[in-house]
Amino acid sequence: MIKLKVFLFVLISFSLLFSITGIFAQEKLLVGISGQMINTRIMTDYLNPHTKGAFRPTSIVYFEYNFGKKCAIHSGLGYTMMTQNSEAFKNNFHYLTMPLYLKIGRVQNDNRFAFTTFYGINVHYLLKAQHVVPDGPEQDIMNHCQPFHYDFAVGAGIKYKLSDKCILEALYSLSIGTMINKNNAAYLDINNFNSGFMLNLSYKLK
Repeated sequence: MIKLKVFLFVLISFSLLFSITGIFAQEKLLVGISGQMINTRIMTDYLNPHTKGAFRPTSIVYFEYNFGKKCAIHSGLGYTMMTQNSEAFKNNFHYLTMPLYLKIGRVQNDNRFAFTTFYGINVHYLLKAQHVVPDGPEQDIMNHCQPFHYDFAVGAGIKYKLSDKCILEALYSLSIGTMINKNNAAYLDINNFNSGFMLNLSYKLK
């Protein structure tokens, strides 16, 4: 059942992406890859001296459609990992992720650099959740977790034009998430606060 839900989620997501990209003119369309390292902190963990942040990877294949003078719609599909990290245990959450951003800032004319910001949400679909203790077996905690999880995200950084076709971006991001757990189970808290770094490489299709 989980594999069927994942397949449907991916199928619907890519169908929407390709439908959107097919509507717009290609000269305004960019595709790219994003590599990120995100530091996850459960918000209530800030009150606990035994908990700490944990940097985990995110990788996304995305597209951007430019409209107006400096605005773009940014979306895609990829993988992200979040961790609730303490001295006694770790809860690892593995997600399919889809960013939905409004981006402001574009390299203009003969300029090489531009300041850029984004605002939006990250939609996560849970693939796997584990409770891990030192020298002990991993426990499946999928039954205690929400299948969908949302982050409200903002970020800012610098965009650099490598060539007429390629653009590199370095950004810092912040996000606040909705509920991870559906039951108030032991070792699971409610909301999360994430921060991290993003490196995006875009290619203009035409």
